[in-house]
Amino acid sequence: MPATPVNAQAERDALALFDTALDVSPGAREAWLGERCAGDEALLARVRALLHADAAGSVLVAGSVVEGVAAGGGSVLPPAQVGPYRLEELIGSGGMGAVYRASRNDGLFEQTVAIKFVRPLGGRVPVEALIDAERRLLARMQHPGIARILDGGTTADGLHYLVMEFVRGLPIDEHATRHDLDARRRVALLREVCDAVADAHRHLVLHCDLKPANILVDESGAPKLIDFGIARLRDVIDPALPHGFTRDYASPQRLAGEPPTVADDVYALGVLLVELLTGQRPGNAASAGPDGALDTELAAIARQALAESAQARYASVDAFAADLQRWLALLPVAALPGHWRYRARKMVQRHPWRVAAGALSLGGLVVALAVIATLYARADAARRDAEQRFGEVRSLANYMLFDLDARLESTPGTTAIRRGLVERSQQYLDTLAGTAGDRPELQREVAVGLGRLAEIQGGWAIPNLGERAAARPTFERAEAMLTALVQRRPGEWAWRRDLGRVQQRLGDFYGGVDNDARKQLAKSREAEANLQRALDAAVAMNATARDQAELHTLLSSARLAQAFAMDWIDESPAAIALATAEEARLLALPDALRGEMDFGYRAGRAAGQLGDSLFFLDRFEESLAAYRRAQQAYAQALERTPNDRRLLDGSAVSRWASSLALSELGRHGEALGDNDTGLAMVTRLIALDPGNDNAQRLMLILRSDRSMLLGRLSRHDEAIALAEDVLRERRARAMRAPDISEPARDAVVPLHALADLYWRQGDAAAACAASRRAIAAWAEYEKRWGLTELDRKQNAEKEREAGQRCSR
Repeated sequence: MPATPVNAQAERDALALFDTALDVSPGAREAWLGERCAGDEALLARVRALLHADAAGSVLVAGSVVEGVAAGGGSVLPPAQVGPYRLEELIGSGGMGAVYRASRNDGLFEQTVAIKFVRPLGGRVPVEALIDAERRLLARMQHPGIARILDGGTTADGLHYLVMEFVRGLPIDEHATRHDLDARRRVALLREVCDAVADAHRHLVLHCDLKPANILVDESGAPKLIDFGIARLRDVIDPALPHGFTRDYASPQRLAGEPPTVADDVYALGVLLVELLTGQRPGNAASAGPDGALDTELAAIARQALAESAQARYASVDAFAADLQRWLALLPVAALPGHWRYRARKMVQRHPWRVAAGALSLGGLVVALAVIATLYARADAARRDAEQRFGEVRSLANYMLFDLDARLESTPGTTAIRRGLVERSQQYLDTLAGTAGDRPELQREVAVGLGRLAEIQGGWAIPNLGERAAARPTFERAEAMLTALVQRRPGEWAWRRDLGRVQQRLGDFYGGVDNDARKQLAKSREAEANLQRALDAAVAMNATARDQAELHTLLSSARLAQAFAMDWIDESPAAIALATAEEARLLALPDALRGEMDFGYRAGRAAGQLGDSLFFLDRFEESLAAYRRAQQAYAQALERTPNDRRLLDGSAVSRWASSLALSELGRHGEALGDNDTGLAMVTRLIALDPGNDNAQRLMLILRSDRSMLLGRLSRHDEAIALAEDVLRERRARAMRAPDISEPARDAVVPLHALADLYWRQGDAAAACAASRRAIAAWAEYEKRWGLTELDRKQNAEKEREAGQRCSR
C-alpha cells in the first residue's frame, strides 16, 4: 500500500522539532512540546509519532515506519562490550544517536570514556562516511577546551561509533547556577569557551550546535566542547534530514536553511551569553534583543553577536571574545560607540586613585580626564579599527578555507561553487598577508592557507579545479613564505612539517603537470629532508600519535614521489629499491600509528608505485602481484568508507595499471576486465563530482587503453572508433589549457597507439599517416616543452619502427 503523501516542509519541521525534543528530559517533554507546537495539532501528532517510533527502536519516514536497523543489518541497541570497553550507562541521546559512559576492562589500564553510537535513521544516511568525517575533524584539534577523540569503528551488528574523552562535569548553565557564579565569573567562563571555538575555527572546523548541553564544565572549573561535526555533516549529506542544530541557539540564516558559517557560531555564543547572565534565552528573533537585566556594555555585546544580519555580527569568535575580555578588564568595548565620555569613564573605573591623585581640583580632574580621554580615544580607535579589519579578514579567509576543505570537497557536484570560493579565498589571503606584518604565526597561517588553495586550484592526482596555471605561483609563494619562517625558527617541527607538505605537493605538480621529473625528484628530496627532521623532533618531544602519523604519511608521499620521478628519468632499479623499502616501512608501523592515518590508501600507494617501477623494467608478473596487493589494500579501506574519493581514484589507477601488465603478459581478456573495473570506479568518481578534472583525465586514459585492448582482441573497428573519439576529447582538453604541458602531452600520447591499431587492422596507408602525425606532434611538443628521458626513448623506438614499416 503506498505511503500517504507528506508535505516536505511540514516533515522537515517535525524532524527538526523531534531532533531537539530528544534533548529534553522525558518528564518535561510533553509540556515543552505543547508550547513549541503552539496549537498545531498535526505537528504535535507527528512529533509524538517520531518520539514513539524512536523509543520503540524504529523511525518514521514520510508516513511509514522503518524498523531501526543499521546499514549492515544490526540492531540499534549497542552491545554490552565494544572493543576493550564495557558500556555502563546511557548519559545522553539526540537525533543522531546515543552516548554511553564506558570503562576499559581489558586489564591494560583503567580508563573511562564516552562512546557515541550513530542512529541509523532508517538507512537514510551513509553513516560510515559521516563517522569517518567527524573522526577526521576531531583528529585535527588539540585544544584543552575540546574533548579528544580516542578511537572509532563499527560493531559486529553494524553500529558505527566514536570513542571520546569522558568529561565528568555539568552543562555550563547548570555549573554556573550550582556554584552561584557572579556575572564576571560567568563571562570569564564563556570567554574560555570562545578560545576553544576559535581554535576549532582556526583548524577550519565549525561546531554548528553550540548550546549548554554541548559545553561541559569539569570538576576543576574548565569548560570543554563536545559533539563536533555531526550536525553539520548530517545537513550536508541530506537536506531533508533534521536540520542538525538546536533551534533556540540557531541564527536566522540557519533557520532559513543556509549553510553554516563562522557567524552562526558567533550567534550561538551570543545566546549563551544572555542565557548565562539572565537565565533566559533571547529567542530566535534577533530583533528582540538581549534581556534588560544585562548592563549596558554586555547588552551591546550581546546585540552585536545576535544581529539579524550575519555581516553585522562580530566577524569572528576572536573578535567576540576580545570584547568580553575588554569588559572584564574594564576597557571600552567595541560594541559601543567610542564617545570620549564613555572612554573617560572606563579609565576612571580602571584607575580611580591614580586619576584622583593626578587632579588636585575638580577643574583639574575635568581637564585631566579630557586630555587623557582624547589621547586614549585616538590610540584606541586606531587599534580597534586595525583589530576589526584583521579579525574580519582572518575570519573570512578561514571560513572560505573551511567551506572548501570540510564541506565542499566532501559534497558531490560542488565544483562550480568551489571555483568561485577559491577566487574569494585568494583575495582574502592576499589581504591577510598584507596585514600580517612581522607576526610569524599569522604568516604561517597565510602560507598554509595558500598551500591548500593551490591544491584545490590544480594539485596533481587529487580532486581539483583544473586551474593549473594559477596553482603553480600559489604553491611557490606558500613554499617561499614557509622557508623563510623555518629559517627564523628552525626548532619548530610543526612549521617544518608544513613546509615539507607544500614541497611534496609542489614536487608532484612539477612531475605530473610540468612533466619535469628531475625537478620533481629534487623538490621531493627537499620535502623528505624537512619531513624527516620534523618527525625526529616530534618523536623526541613525545608528540601525539596523531601528529606522528601525519608525518609518516607525508614522508611516505615524498618518498614515493621520488620513485615516480626516477621511473621517468630511466632510473627504475633505484625506484624499485625505494618503493620496496617504503612499503616495508609502512607495514612495520605499530597499530597505534596505523589507526591514526589513512593506512589503506598509503599501503595501496606504496604497492602500486612498486608495481609501476617493476613494469618499467618489463617485470610484468612481479608488477601484477604488486598491483594486486594495492587493490586489496584499497578494497579493504573502501569497505569502511565506500565513497572516499582518494581510495576510488587509487583503485581505478591500480586497475588501469594491472590491465596493462596483463596485456603485456598476453592475457588480453583479463586485461579488459580490469579496465572495465577501473572505468566503473572512475564513473563513480565523476558522479560524486562531475567537475573533478583529475577523474575526467583518468577516464580518458582508461578509454584510450581500452581501445588498445580491443585492438589486441581483433575488435579493430570498435577499437579505432574509440581511439579517434578519445583523441578528439584530449585535443579539446589541451585547447582549453594551452599554456600547460600535461594536457598537451596527453593529446599526443595516443597517436602512436592509433597507428598501431591501423597496422593491426591491416590498413598500412592509414597507419603510416597516423605515424607521421605522431612524429610531427611529438616534435612540436618537444620544441615547446622538452621531453623526459622515457618519452624520448619510447618515441625513438616508435619512429624507427614506423620508418621501417612505411618504407617498404
